[in-house]
Formats: sequence, structure tokens, C-alpha cells
Amino acid sequence: MVFQVTVFEKKERNKSRLYAETQCFDPLQYMIQFVIRDAPDLDGVIEAFSKQLVHRGFAPMKYRVKSDNGTWDAWVPVPEF
Repeated sequence: MVFQVTVFEKKERNKSRLYAETQCFDPLQYMIQFVIRDAPDLDGVIEAFSKQLVHRGFAPMKYRVKSDNGTWDAWVPVPEF
């Protein structure tokens, strides 16, 4: 299953925090929503999302991010946390 996670940056004073969310549909639970709040950086988003995936029975395997020029980077393995 592929999740497209949307990440938002919120700037306050001299601090920048990341927020992320995505959702999927499960035949037994209908909709499962994943929300990450106040992550310090992209690694924090990936770590929090991976932990939520594992908690809900998913096995995170790999991810990729969109580069500044709008193209997708190569898939990389999800680090173990």
C-alpha cells in the first residue's frame, strides 16, 4: 500500500515545525488517519509516521521525497527506529 503524506511547515518566530497527515481505508475500520504534529525535521516526520504504521499493523519498507525541481527522488529504505 502506498501512502502519500502531505507535510506542512509552520514558522513561528525563529522556529520551524513540520506537520504531516495522510489516511487510508480499511474494510474493517473504514478510515485510518495518520497525523504527525510538531516534528522538528523530515527525519522526525518519517520516524513518527513509521511508528504509527507499525502500531497499526503496517510494515514500512521504503519512501521517497519530491525534490525542489518537482521530480521524485529514488526510493530509499525506511530506517529502523
